Amino acid sequence: MEPEKTYEYLEDMAEKLGISIRYENLADSVFAATSGLCKIKGRYFYLMDSSTHLTERIRLLSQCLSKMDLEGIYVVPALRQVLERCRHGREIK
Repeated sequence: MEPEKTYEYLEDMAEKLGISIRYENLADSVFAATSGLCKIKGRYFYLMDSSTHLTERIRLLSQCLSKMDLEGIYVVPALRQVLERCRHGREIK
């Protein structure tokens, strides 16, 4: 599957799980910050460094979503393989 399509599916899954993805330039942050999941006032946000390359975005978001309960959410078979690899600590191809 093309990387752009993979990331599109990951964004869609995050949305279905109630996770909003925010793209911020974390390099210019006053505080040391990295991409990751956070909860603010009961809502989940994934802060993604806007300077991150697409393949790294796929890796980061896959790692996050692989830890979520995906019961009741359709996951495309190719993406299911990516999430399984993350779940077992293997590198994404």
